[in-house]
Amino acid sequence: MKQPVRITLISSLALLAACASTPSPQAADALQQVRDEYAASRFGTVIRTVATSDALATAPTPTRVEALKLQAFSYCVTNYRQLCEDTFVRILQLQPSFQLAPNEIGHPQWGPAFQSAQASQAR
Repeated sequence: MKQPVRITLISSLALLAACASTPSPQAADALQQVRDEYAASRFGTVIRTVATSDALATAPTPTRVEALKLQAFSYCVTNYRQLCEDTFVRILQLQPSFQLAPNEIGHPQWGPAFQSAQASQAR
């Protein structure tokens, strides 16, 4: 392979890799909407938006994980413990190394749901 072709190929692969980890404008907008709705305690809207957004469903893993985490928290605070745990399972399937932050793991609702999801994945 000639040097200019190799450089072009390597550059193209690097560009594709960068695109794969950068959310589309639609996914970024949808995630911001989810963040805003969560901050405003509109948990039903968070749950529905994450469940129905094509942009989030096809977004890069970090974006999907953040959206799913806010959905899981929303399920927990609206007393849907099993759906909260199920959402954490989905997160762990996408990103097995996922961990809650120290201040999140101690939460009385989603801390135990997350730990239960982790345990189910270890089996």
